[in-house]
Amino acid sequence: MMPQMRKEARGRRVWRRRKLIKKDEYMHPKMERIPFMEEQVRMVREQGKLLTMDIERLMLSEDNRFDFVNEIAAEANSYVENNRDEYGGEKKAILHVLSNRMNDTGIYRPEAYYESDPFKPGPHYLREEFT
Repeated sequence: MMPQMRKEARGRRVWRRRKLIKKDEYMHPKMERIPFMEEQVRMVREQGKLLTMDIERLMLSEDNRFDFVNEIAAEANSYVENNRDEYGGEKKAILHVLSNRMNDTGIYRPEAYYESDPFKPGPHYLREEFT
């Protein structure tokens, strides 16, 4: 009788008397709301995933990766030498070179991956203080 049951069930049958007590910790985040698009875009920018994917895409398109890295470094150095005042603060020369390369391939990226935070007020914003 047992061999027939095994043929019908096609595998091992597990019988449990009690339910599992431990909760699945990964189920809870799936049940929550999906964040808005702005939050997702902000997370991608803060974590640098977009830049990482772009670097990987550029590296895969090149035959010799070492020459490619040296070309980008030399181009970034020339940017800094030509205009020392512009680079060093918020704008980075290496990011400028990478964004130019991505724009050349046909994928739009802002200049030096710099975008002002849309959630921060601009320089002409006057804060109203309630007293």
